[in-house]
Amino acid sequence: MRDLLIVEQNSVIRYDDVSLSHLQETLEASRGLFWLDLEQITDEDAAFLSDFKELGAHPLSVKACREVSTRPYSAVFPGHLFMVMHAQVSLDAPPVKLGIFLAPDYLVTIHATPVPFLQDVKDRVQQDAQSMRSTDQAVALVIQKIADLQDPLVSELTAETTAPDRDVEAGWIYDAQRRLLDMIHLVKLQCEIVHSLYSGEKLSLQADTVVQLQDAYYRLRNMVEVLTRQWEMLNDAAMTVQTKALRSIDASSRRLTFLAALLLPVLVVSVLLGIDDPLINNVYKPAVLGIGLAVSLLVAIVLGLTARKR
Repeated sequence: MRDLLIVEQNSVIRYDDVSLSHLQETLEASRGLFWLDLEQITDEDAAFLSDFKELGAHPLSVKACREVSTRPYSAVFPGHLFMVMHAQVSLDAPPVKLGIFLAPDYLVTIHATPVPFLQDVKDRVQQDAQSMRSTDQAVALVIQKIADLQDPLVSELTAETTAPDRDVEAGWIYDAQRRLLDMIHLVKLQCEIVHSLYSGEKLSLQADTVVQLQDAYYRLRNMVEVLTRQWEMLNDAAMTVQTKALRSIDASSRRLTFLAALLLPVLVVSVLLGIDDPLINNVYKPAVLGIGLAVSLLVAIVLGLTARKR
C-alpha cells in the first residue's frame, strides 16, 4: 500500500493506495514537498526507491527496511538521512519497526504492518499544511507521537514489575527484569537516534523541529531512568530472595548434619560389636544412607549456587 501526501503552496494533496505508475507520474510533475508512506514494501517498491532520481535510496537501506530483525540505527547518505526506529505501541505486542528516509524535500516511511500513529500524523498534516512546512517537522511529529504512546506503557510496565510486599519467587523477579531490560534497550536506542538528529550537522532543521526533538529526547531519557531504577529495585529484591534461599539451604543442611551425627555413631557401634539387629539393618542403615546422600546433594547445590552467584 502506497500513501502519498504532497505539500504545495500551503495546501496538501493526498493520495491513498496510489499505483506505482501514478506515483511516479505525480512525483515527476510535483514541485513541492512530499511524504511517501509504504506498507508491506514489494520488489517493485524497492526498485522504485533505488532508481527514482529524486530518491536514490541506498540498496542496503531498502534491504534493512524489508528485514524482520534490524536493530535501531541511523546512517547518513548523500542527500538524505536514513533511520530505523522501533516503537512499542503495546506491552502485549512486539515493537513496530519503522524505516525512515529523510531529505530536505521528501520523507519516506516504510513499515510491514499498519501503524495507527502514522495515520494520525498524516491526518494532521492533511488538515494543516503548516505542520509540514519542512519534512523534518513531520519526522518530529512522528517521534513525538512515539513518545506519547510509550510514556503510559512505561508507567504500566513499572507498575506491573513492582515487587509486592509479600515474598515473591525468583522466577517472577527474573521475568520482570527481562521485560524491563527489553524496554530499556528499546527506549535507550530511540534516545540516541533522536539526540543525533538535532545535535549533529546532518540536516538543516527548523527551529520548531529542534525544540520538538529536544522535548522528545528528554521524555525518552526520563523513561530510561525510570525503567533503570525499577530494574535496580528488582535486582535488590533478587539478592534478598537469593540470600533467603541460601539461608534456608544452610539451615536444612545443618539439621541433616545433626541427624547424621546422631545416627552414624549407632551404625559404627553396631558394626564394631557385630550386632545383627533387624531394627538397625532395616531402619538405621537405610536412614543413614539417605541422610548421607541428602547431605551430599545439598552440598552440591550450595556449591553450584555459590559458583553461579560469583
